[in-house]
Amino acid sequence: MSEVNELVEFDKIAAGIKGMQEQGNFLPDMSTKEGYEASKRFVLDVTTPTRTKLDKAHKTAKSYWVAGGQNVDAKKNEIMNVLVDIQKPHQEAYKEFDQIAKDKKLKFESDLQDKIDVIYYYRVTPPNANSTLIAEIIQTCGETDTQEGFYHKTTEAAAVRLESLSSLNESLMGAVAHEAEQERQAQLAEENRIRQIEMDKQQESMRLQQEEMNRKQEEIQQKEYEQDAIAIKAEQEKNQIESDRKLKIKNEERAKQDEIDRKKAATEREEHAAKQAEIAAEQAKQEEQARQQKIADDKREADEKRASNNSHVTKCKKQAKESFVAIGLSEGDAVKAVQALSGNEIKNCSINY
Repeated sequence: MSEVNELVEFDKIAAGIKGMQEQGNFLPDMSTKEGYEASKRFVLDVTTPTRTKLDKAHKTAKSYWVAGGQNVDAKKNEIMNVLVDIQKPHQEAYKEFDQIAKDKKLKFESDLQDKIDVIYYYRVTPPNANSTLIAEIIQTCGETDTQEGFYHKTTEAAAVRLESLSSLNESLMGAVAHEAEQERQAQLAEENRIRQIEMDKQQESMRLQQEEMNRKQEEIQQKEYEQDAIAIKAEQEKNQIESDRKLKIKNEERAKQDEIDRKKAATEREEHAAKQAEIAAEQAKQEEQARQQKIADDKREADEKRASNNSHVTKCKKQAKESFVAIGLSEGDAVKAVQALSGNEIKNCSINY
């Protein structure tokens, strides 16, 4: 074959280039279906078949024209570059639109996952949460409508909600049991306090009885002493007898005064003990009122902080999960790692809220 015959196919393709340039001299709106399809069809139906035809002509000419292979390559590359330039704006346009659509789909999926994460992290209750707070979280979780707004992840959202409710119910039972035990301990402490008061009264009564016995023994001893004194004094002179009589009268008066003082002291001790018991009862009443007020204040503060705390905790855990995913953990392992951190299951590590 001659050089002219070998290049005829190239000339035919080149002759159509200008018309192809005019045909592709447009860049439609990629956001419309018609514009998107127009650019894509121009590349697939016009330039791509011509490029394929050019490649075929190039291979045919080159197989018969070894000596002029370099010229054939140069001719082919020249035409190919023109073709690439013609299709480039269309190709870039619909690829950019494809990327926008892909990004939009990824964001949609991410938003759905965020909603599911909120349901998942309901189960991670704050440390030392009481039964009232956990019950409110259960109500909030249970009121989440997983049939609306979750699209193709509706089944997954419903399953996560059931798992969270199951975990929250276990936490609620534990909190109720703990609070019941605290109430029992408080009741035992009050019973012990009352029992101690009764024991103190009994000891005081025994002490008074012992004092009475001691007094009577002293009286007996005193009488024995007086009798001995009388026997001795009978032998003494009258003046000594008179002196002894006066001494006896004085001792009796002193004994009577001692008895009066003893009874007065016993009365004062009883009044003091009754007053102390009254003060203790009033103090216990005030402490109980203060405890009830603190419980009410704590509940109000917990209610005020719960909404912002739940959102903040969820956000922190999501950021922690995304950090784990960013360093190579799978989605599931990242969730487990965050759950372990929030539950203080990893030594020397914690999650900051």
